[in-house]
Amino acid sequence: MTMKVTVLGPWGAFPKAGEATAGYLLETGGGKRYLIDCGSGVLSALQRIIPLHALDGAFVSHRHYDHTADLGCLQYGCLIESDLALRQGNLPIYFAGESEAEIAYKSMKGSVIYPVGAGRKLKLDDLTVTFFKTYHGVYCLGMAFEAGGRKLVYTADTTFDERLIPHCADADVLIAETSFYADMEASEYGHMNAAEVATLAKEAGARKLVLTHLPHFGELPKLAEEAAAGFEGEIVLATCGLDISLG
Repeated sequence: MTMKVTVLGPWGAFPKAGEATAGYLLETGGGKRYLIDCGSGVLSALQRIIPLHALDGAFVSHRHYDHTADLGCLQYGCLIESDLALRQGNLPIYFAGESEAEIAYKSMKGSVIYPVGAGRKLKLDDLTVTFFKTYHGVYCLGMAFEAGGRKLVYTADTTFDERLIPHCADADVLIAETSFYADMEASEYGHMNAAEVATLAKEAGARKLVLTHLPHFGELPKLAEEAAAGFEGEIVLATCGLDISLG
């Protein structure tokens, strides 16, 4: 295994009862574990898989609550586990923002907030992370993760824009926000619909498409049906606990 990602929360805006908004656990072949976004309910879901002190880092795409609601609690957890000598060293939290002044969360014992901007590339052991600008109502970054010749891309929140295509190019797995059905206007809300997501996946040459940041209305399987009309690769509807292995 070069990478495995587990969906902790697939919902946009607010969590379905007993579930969570945006959150994903990324595990590398080198044994490192990273949290991607930290929405409402994510910490509870994460601890069904690993204890908090087993986490090696976190990435936050933007400041909206459905992506950050549990972040303060994660920091409290790191503080307590540091005092109990369960956590060795501070948890690095890479937060989308061009300066510390743009980020409401601050470093505390057990965790350190690092602002990251578009174009930044991080090398973390066997994992390379590249951040790219998306097109949302606030400053927001998508992320491309590469390890062992495999590529995972997370769009975070965004409207459709052709400038996203190069960043998603040749993704083995593309996790793409799909907040609306194909016949609905998504851009005015800063999101994509199922037809736009299919276009992005097709033009980028993605091999597997995972639909996430799901709406709380309509029949969700229809999103996959609509995406299949424009993308011939494998399509998966994100669900809590879904595991996706790369290599």
